[in-house]
Amino acid sequence: MPISYREQAPLTCPHCGNDFSAEIWLIIDADEEPEAAAALRREEINIVACPHCGARGPAGAPLLYHDAQARRVLFAPAPGAADHEIREQARELHALLVGSIDIEQRRPYLADVDIAQDMSGLAHLLRRLDARRRGPASPPSPPPAPPVAPSDEPPPLLAAVEALLAADTAADLEQALAKHPELLEPATIATLTQLAEVAAAQGEADIAQGLRNARDLLAKMSRRAEPDRLTAIPPDALQALLSAHSDAELEQVVARYPLLLRPEMDELLAAEIEAALASAAEQLAQLLEARRSMLAAFRAAPAPAADLETAIEALLVADDEDAIAQVIDQYPLLLSTTAEQALWEFAAEARAGGDEELARHAIACRELLRRVRAGLEEDRS
Repeated sequence: MPISYREQAPLTCPHCGNDFSAEIWLIIDADEEPEAAAALRREEINIVACPHCGARGPAGAPLLYHDAQARRVLFAPAPGAADHEIREQARELHALLVGSIDIEQRRPYLADVDIAQDMSGLAHLLRRLDARRRGPASPPSPPPAPPVAPSDEPPPLLAAVEALLAADTAADLEQALAKHPELLEPATIATLTQLAEVAAAQGEADIAQGLRNARDLLAKMSRRAEPDRLTAIPPDALQALLSAHSDAELEQVVARYPLLLRPEMDELLAAEIEAALASAAEQLAQLLEARRSMLAAFRAAPAPAADLETAIEALLVADDEDAIAQVIDQYPLLLSTTAEQALWEFAAEARAGGDEELARHAIACRELLRRVRAGLEEDRS
């Protein structure tokens, strides 16, 4: 059964507005599809051409990359995807990947899925991994040393699951999550489900049940960690949004009210517009529509790479709570989902380079930003 997967996807040309379909990659296995893997490294994968006007551009699809020899699984979400959409995309493609691999060929590394910010970030990560494997140019190496016996230490995710299952109290649970923040990453629950199925198929009933227990606990905690869906726009947030007349003012408003970036905000603004029209308040409806468009453009626009890199660097070197607060005030874009993805990519690169301490610090900073954003939204609601 092939591991790589592509399908015909319905698309709409952003230039001429016509609909068409094109074949796009969703899963690339490095061994099966070396040409597609090479195109990914050149950032030429999933580039489609409109048959109506000839315009070319990215298809905007998620992609999962698998390299069995390097023991890596990498994921890039679709551009502009919200957090819950990224989790769903990663879960579906990861399940498809694991399901296409024979049970006896499944290995623990499949549990570790590194998430890039976007397709370009995924290609960049692959090129850096290639450079590390090649190493610097050097004279011919001596004969290879005898093979090293495999380590007895469990893979990172399984070690994290063991710590999770060993937690007897709420304090123990908090410590386990602080030490292993990867447990709350989007693909972990799907991975635990797949590993439980593998264990059950191999007759390891106790292991399978333990993995299911860990999966159920994480699913419960993930639901608890996610903020409740908004059913109405807080009046002060709406008033601040209506008062923003420029992109700079809108950025300040979003920094104060990060809930304006919630996925459901567009729907809530549409309801406000309908209510204004029903009340014959056409001027208010027009103002709301203008702010709705500004907010949509703000969510879709990528943060300048240089500003984001500077902000992340300042965050990582901040050594206490006051310094972190100052960094967030100086760089409000740190409270965006783009910054969250950039920190995860940074952590993945640090881990790939063997700097586990830096990787954990980056993930801890990412979780801190999530808590800050959730706290600001709670204060404003």
